[in-house]
Order: sequence, then C-alpha cells, then structure tokens
Amino acid sequence: MLNNNRRFHEFMPEDVWKWKSMEHHIDSILALYNYQEIRLSVLQDYKVLHYGITALLDDQEADNVVKQVLNLCAPDDNISLLSLRPEGTISVLHHTAKIFEPDKTHRLYYHGPMFRKDKDLKPMEFYQLGVELLGSDSILSENEIIALGMKLCNELGLAKVKLEINSYGCEVCRRPFFAEVRHFIEEHKDNYCADCYDSLMTNPLAKTKCNDPDCFHTTRKGPRIQDYLCPKCKENFAKVKKIQANLTNDFSVNHHLFKNFAYYNETVFDFVTEHNEKKIVIGGGGRYDYLSTLITGKMIPAVGFYLNLDVIFSILDERRAFIPHKQQFSVYVCTQSNDLEIMMLQIAQELHSHGIVSILSPIISIPDPPSPPPLDYKGTPTTSMEIDNASKQQCSVIIILRDENILEGKALIRNLNKGYQNYVPLNQIIPEILLARKALQQH
Repeated sequence: MLNNNRRFHEFMPEDVWKWKSMEHHIDSILALYNYQEIRLSVLQDYKVLHYGITALLDDQEADNVVKQVLNLCAPDDNISLLSLRPEGTISVLHHTAKIFEPDKTHRLYYHGPMFRKDKDLKPMEFYQLGVELLGSDSILSENEIIALGMKLCNELGLAKVKLEINSYGCEVCRRPFFAEVRHFIEEHKDNYCADCYDSLMTNPLAKTKCNDPDCFHTTRKGPRIQDYLCPKCKENFAKVKKIQANLTNDFSVNHHLFKNFAYYNETVFDFVTEHNEKKIVIGGGGRYDYLSTLITGKMIPAVGFYLNLDVIFSILDERRAFIPHKQQFSVYVCTQSNDLEIMMLQIAQELHSHGIVSILSPIISIPDPPSPPPLDYKGTPTTSMEIDNASKQQCSVIIILRDENILEGKALIRNLNKGYQNYVPLNQIIPEILLARKALQQH
C-alpha cells in the first residue's frame, strides 16, 4: 500500500476494495448525522494556507509548522504560490465564510490524501478524514462531534476505543496559566533539551517530538490548565463530561492532553485505542472558535475532528476485519480459433447490457491444430487452461467459441458451478446465461 522509498500511497486491487468498504461505511454513518461531503482541492494557495495555519502562532512555532508544509517549487527551488494540502480546516473555513449566515449550521466532512513533511523533513502522504461542525457555539455541538467520532471508531470495528478530553479554556484562562507554566519551564530549564525548551516556552500546550530520554518533553509535571479555568469554561467542561457519561462513552480527563495547533479553545479530545499492547492515538480534535475571525474576517464558531485513516486501515487489516463481498456472477469468454475476437466482444457487450460481468480470455491467437480434438471437459490442453483461468477468477460460466461449432450456429457453454456443459444455439447464449444466473441466485 505504502511505498516506503517514495513515502506515497500505491493502492492495488487487493487493498482498494477494503478502502472502498471502509469509506462507504464512513459515508453511511455520517449521512445518518446529516453531514454533507465536500471535496477540497489537493492544491492550496500558499499565501492563504500559510496565513491560516500560522494565524494564532508565535513566530518560532509558526516556523516549525510551516516547515512541515509540502510546497511546489520552481526549478530554481524558490517557493511557488501553491502547496499540497496538509489539512482541510483552513479551506473549509474559507469556503464556509462565502455562504455563512448567522444562526445557520454547516455539517461538513471530507476524506482523502494529505501531504506534509515528517520529522526528518521528508515528504509524505497520508489519508485523513475531517469532520467539521460550523456555526454553533452550543455545548451540544462539541458533544455531537465527539459522539460521532466515537460512533465511527466503534462502527468501523476498532475495539476498546477510549476518549481522552481536556479543556484549553479561553483567552482569559490561558493568560495566567501560560505565565505560570513558563515559570515552571524556566525553573526546570536543565531538564529540557534546547528544542523542547524553545517550543514549550512558545506554546506550553505544544506536543513535542523529542526522543531525548533525559528530557521532560512536556509540561506534564507542571501546572494544570484546569486549575486556571474561568467559571464559564469550568462550567462548560463539567457539562461535556456529564453528557459524555450519559452517552456511556468510555472517557477520561487527560490534564496534559497536548495539541500541535494553537488555534484550539475550550474542549479538546483524542480518540485512543490499543493495538499490539500499545496505546495509539487514531484521531482527535476540538473547538476552534477564534480561527475563522482571523483568517476570514467572519466570526464562525466551529468544532471538528480528524481520523487517521492510514492507521485505522492498518489496524483493521491486521485484525482481518475486512470481509470480502460475495463473488458477483461473472462469465468467462474465450475462443479456441483465430478471428473470433469480434464475436467475443459482441457477446461481452450483450452480457454487459444485462448487468453481467464478463472476463475476456487473454489468449486471443491460437495456432490451428492439424486435427481438432473433440471439445469436452478434459479436452485439449488449451481447453483445460481456459477452464482453469476461469475458475481462478471465480467465474460461474465459461463460453468457448470454436470455428467448427460456429459453423453449426452453436457455442459451448460450461457451467463451472454445476460441472456440466452444453452446446447452445448462438441466439440462445444470453438466455442460457440468464437462466444460469437466476439458478445461482436462487441457490
């Protein structure tokens, strides 16, 4: 599926049906919640994207985020005006701002490839689902989003999915918290590597990627933001916990749940599962009410989440959760004589008009034997090979065309499910196939 050298996806037939099955399941569930699919361009305007993702970041943090964006470059390696889509939230806000009306909510989702640079700044592609609810600042909106995310995870077949929640408070809450936590970081400066120190001093809620075993990595041992929540934020967070408990979602409060984006406010969350005895974050999100005002000029309260479809697919595939659909009735068409290819195509077209899948034999040129042997099940090596090809492709019926039979106005039809064959008039080929399909469906 993933080319490790190029770090881009290559979906082959053996995986495509699984992806389509997963995506169809996702679409069906989202439709029940009245979410509408939108399709975003993979190409993004660099200036709009750059401004959107850095709108609420300090300069240093903005630089780190921008480094992860995969830009299209000119031959002289100067940054062009286009970037490959790293996420969908910025685009969704811009599109919604054009049609937004007060007191109207928009329930939107999208899924597809995203592009970023990894921690080694190598380009990579990943598949992601994004779900956004825009236009509502009601406490019910974030609970709807959280419940929907949990529903999707469970319905897809992920076992033991847990919800971790936290509150980032509002701008008023964070001001004294940030001051106190920066004081903590300064006091423990020797316990942080240079990168983590700089990153956390810029955004104490950042999720660092440090692997230094001697580094604190986070502010987990420092102050908790819950201790600084204003009365309104504290009340809202209490409501979120009460509603999630009433919905029987398995949740816990993670006082140090960190996010890489600084645009979140109040409720933030992660969806967590266990696989191979490891804790894996498969998605998450939160409320981001301030972002739209900065990048669109319109105040659009919003909450959303993402799911990492690559990770989810890998877990489900390893657990053999994908069940193949029942093999569709199909017909194998072959010829054991030259110059009958046109007839093969004509038969295939007639089959297609009745909604029947046809598979044409790849063997379309066969030397005429000196004395044609009788055509039966054991038959000639060519006949056996064609029957074997048809069986391998799980065809139900095989149609064999030969000159001597055509001159008699007939073709051989062999029912591979029942193990019998019959010479059928050419004008009765399709009726015979339809009878075979009907018999198989009734069985």
